[in-house]
Amino acid sequence: MSELLTAAQMRAIEQAAIASGEVTGLELMERAGRGVVEAVFEEWPELSKGSYRAVVLCGPGNNGGDGFVVARLLKERGWEVEVYLYGNPERLPPDARVNYERWGALGEVFPWDDQAIKDRVEDDHEQHPDFQLVVDALFGTGLARPMPDDTDLMWQGLMPEPLSHYAHMKGATRYVAVDVPSGMCSDSGKHMGALPTHLTVTFHAPKVGHYMSEACGNYGGTHGCNKIKVVDIGLKDELSPETARLSKPQLGMLGKFTSSHKYTHGHALILSGGAGHTGAARLAARGALRIGAGLVTLGVPGSAQMEVAAQVTALMLRRLDGA
Repeated sequence: MSELLTAAQMRAIEQAAIASGEVTGLELMERAGRGVVEAVFEEWPELSKGSYRAVVLCGPGNNGGDGFVVARLLKERGWEVEVYLYGNPERLPPDARVNYERWGALGEVFPWDDQAIKDRVEDDHEQHPDFQLVVDALFGTGLARPMPDDTDLMWQGLMPEPLSHYAHMKGATRYVAVDVPSGMCSDSGKHMGALPTHLTVTFHAPKVGHYMSEACGNYGGTHGCNKIKVVDIGLKDELSPETARLSKPQLGMLGKFTSSHKYTHGHALILSGGAGHTGAARLAARGALRIGAGLVTLGVPGSAQMEVAAQVTALMLRRLDGA
């Protein structure tokens, strides 16, 4: 069973941990950035065995601070890293500003200019056909509005083909989101110009939006976040009364014995819609038989009784007057 959190609940857990003195915000940011790098190497082990090229997109909040940590750790492993900052560095939160300055001691931070980034990336592609890694640390859980217009051209440069084009290509660019893909609401999963990704690395617990997300525009697959990796950053596992849970029941067939009969294998009741709306109930009833229910009763309103009776076998019908 997995705990699901809203953005507000996650912030409250982090703030409580910091207020208690058990950890600092800077330590949490370091753990998060290190967790992203470790998740990347776990997902693509070949990237841990050499020096490659990465682009890290950092936003104006703490998600951007995580991005600066990722960039620094990759640089320390010998990677060639380009970092772009959306926003004014003077307005970064304190912890993000510290990591901005730590990265600044190792490499340059390019200011955000949508067209200039697109042009620079396209020029780089002519000399180096692919980046091995693109890290989206722009907005994370903090964005509850559509993506800014001045991010469109940048992404066209970084991803000239649909995401599926890269999925199985050897040496292809890997796209990774920090916490949630930028442009996806972490509470509802709503697509607001979300940037597509192969891997989403989130912290402490998955967010509600991870499991409700829509496909990310023309680039996404059936799930906007694609693969989700949860990284432990050392926070206490305290459930809120409002926390949602995603259950993973243990499924299995009931054992059968020579002495068993239909009355020892359960009785399933399926309730049907009215005339012309019975298909789903009939399919469910047949499914119940196939998975081993001993008895299956289909409850139908009088208006649908003959319709159902003419199309089912091995089922019991019960008319539900007034339904």
